[in-house]
Amino acid sequence: MIKFFRKIRFGLIENNKTGKYLKYAFGEIILVVIGILIALQINNWNEANKLNKEELKILTQLNEDFKENKLRLEETINLEKNVISHSKALINILQTKNTNVSSDSVINCVVKGAKSWWRTEFITGTYDAMSGSGKLNALTNDNLKRLLAQFSTEVELGFEDHNESINYLIELNKISAKLTPSFIMDDQLVQLGMTKNQEQITESINELINNEVVLGLVLSKTWLEINRLDYLFKIQDYNNDILNIIDSELKK
Repeated sequence: MIKFFRKIRFGLIENNKTGKYLKYAFGEIILVVIGILIALQINNWNEANKLNKEELKILTQLNEDFKENKLRLEETINLEKNVISHSKALINILQTKNTNVSSDSVINCVVKGAKSWWRTEFITGTYDAMSGSGKLNALTNDNLKRLLAQFSTEVELGFEDHNESINYLIELNKISAKLTPSFIMDDQLVQLGMTKNQEQITESINELINNEVVLGLVLSKTWLEINRLDYLFKIQDYNNDILNIIDSELKK
């Protein structure tokens, strides 16, 4: 093809057809430019197609991660609500020094309230991998990138009172250590080969109810659990917003 065009140019020069030669040369330049532009366009299309595939892959993986996070958050939130509910019931018993409440009710409040602690373990593998490999630019939705960064920061920093809540739980366990046999649930008693002593249980519950330190620890821990629940709601909002954006992106 190049030889063919070269022969035409030489022929025009030899026949002193300078005007036609210039027009031909100009046309040839235009063809070369068009060829280059087409090649660039094809290359850009291939790159865009490659990026679209990469973005689709990342969005799909993020969708899986945050759907799992949603399930874990819902589970932990329900458990936390249960902890707070039982803790409040125990606070009422401790404040009023109500010894007429059944031993099973008190035990239930202690085990499922004061001595319970839950935390969501989030899945951030896809986002962490993206950040580490510099693939964040594959995402075209700036709002999604912003929310992912905020979510990651919140999860990494965590709730500032997580550890304090754990410390209250540890102190409660220390104070009530000698009462533990009375607060073991029936299925645990069977597994441990123990039997219940109702007289000992009643005595342990009365001692617990009259212990002002226990009341103070349960009050402090319950307040922190309420704050931790608010933190979980905040993370849940981020998670839901991220899922909504991912869903809209995947539908494009």
